[in-house]
Amino acid sequence: MLRVGGETNYSAGQNNPQMKGIPIMGDKSPKAVHKQSSQKQAKADQAKQQKQQAVFAKQSANKKK
Repeated sequence: MLRVGGETNYSAGQNNPQMKGIPIMGDKSPKAVHKQSSQKQAKADQAKQQKQQAVFAKQSANKKK
């Protein structure tokens, strides 16, 4: 924390205690929110699909023996 002319200058790693809980930046438009949720869903679907592929690969390897 640096003091400049009586004001407190918070460096990148420190939070201003008076601003606690108040978001500084962020796009909260409906379009942005929808895009974020669809990206999260796509990521979750991809992870689920990879897990299913791993399970099917294991099962098919066991059947071939």
